[in-house]
Amino acid sequence: MRASSSSSLNVAVYPVNMLGFRNLFGKADVRFEIEEGGNLVDLLNVTGCTVNVRSKGIEGEAIIGIYSLSSGIQISKVLIKIFPMDKA
Repeated sequence: MRASSSSSLNVAVYPVNMLGFRNLFGKADVRFEIEEGGNLVDLLNVTGCTVNVRSKGIEGEAIIGIYSLSSGIQISKVLIKIFPMDKA
């Protein structure tokens, strides 16, 4: 991700079975939360299993926490590095 207000990425969460393959009929209800770097990114279009992360135009590192709604425990953390804009 680049330090631009138009730079964004999508994060999607889906369940997997014991073999590590995607469960086609399963549904993952999760909550997304900014753990660190709240001044660097915004969470937009949050649905049950996807979120759009948009940069605020400042370089640095942000951490997004993903929590299960059914158990309340943290499933994963996602580190997002925001690089400076290229000067061309």
